Amino acid sequence: MKKLVLATALATMASVSFADVMISGKYEGKMKEDSTTGNYTYTSDLDLTLKGKVGDTVMTSTFENIGKKADKSVLVKQVFIETPIGDIAKFKGGTYKYTQGKGLLQESTTKDRMNISSDFGPVGVGLTQVSNTGDTEVTLSTNLGPVSVKIDDATEDTRFITATGELGGAKVVFESQEYSAGKTNMGISAGASVGDISLTGVYLDVQDTAGVFQTDGILGDVSDANSGTTVTGVVASTKVDFGTVTGKYITKNDINSMVGQLQVGNWKLTATKPENADAKFEASLKVTF
Repeated sequence: MKKLVLATALATMASVSFADVMISGKYEGKMKEDSTTGNYTYTSDLDLTLKGKVGDTVMTSTFENIGKKADKSVLVKQVFIETPIGDIAKFKGGTYKYTQGKGLLQESTTKDRMNISSDFGPVGVGLTQVSNTGDTEVTLSTNLGPVSVKIDDATEDTRFITATGELGGAKVVFESQEYSAGKTNMGISAGASVGDISLTGVYLDVQDTAGVFQTDGILGDVSDANSGTTVTGVVASTKVDFGTVTGKYITKNDINSMVGQLQVGNWKLTATKPENADAKFEASLKVTF
């Protein structure tokens, strides 16, 4: 299997020339309080995405963290190619990000990968070879009525199961992974609108904290949740004349925290108040182009 994936990658890259070039980007400026000095600092972060395209083949490279580091170095985070293999399959190879689930438990990881995927009737099948590993990861996806199901690393005990769909008018996300023997992490979210207010409830059962590394999800950073505990949260948001107001009530490691956010155009103002510490304030500016 590894030889098949590698041969496909080499044949693809050797035969492609690019015609169209596109560039897009995202800038984020953030002002926040330093946890040590109490002073406010402003940091800039610019990410650029460069794409070359000919026919159905796309080559992508991302340049990230421009201006974020003190030495102003640029990180080439992703370089990968996507192309069809005739009418039977798709190939993706290079260094790229991939997220198991919908972001409740984990955020994306960046690795050198080669992937071949195709559909067999109602079932999608993907085969991924991560560089310098001996195993080929199998991904399966299908729809069971109104529910979409995806299983990453399906042949292993540590398979990651994701299910999404609507239940009684609520959008539901379910994630589960036995990250280590006998220790299964689980995440559930359910969101619905009540009048002009959008409500989402989140429940995380953290049995092995090593498998929970989401640092910027709907509840913020949950990567420091202790093993054998739960994380719960309620998020409410509504639009007002001058922007969108969001409130969050989060319980993690037996500490309750309240978060208030105001989104006005490209600006987001955030105040966070844990019950055992002073409130902290942050302002961020995001622009995409």
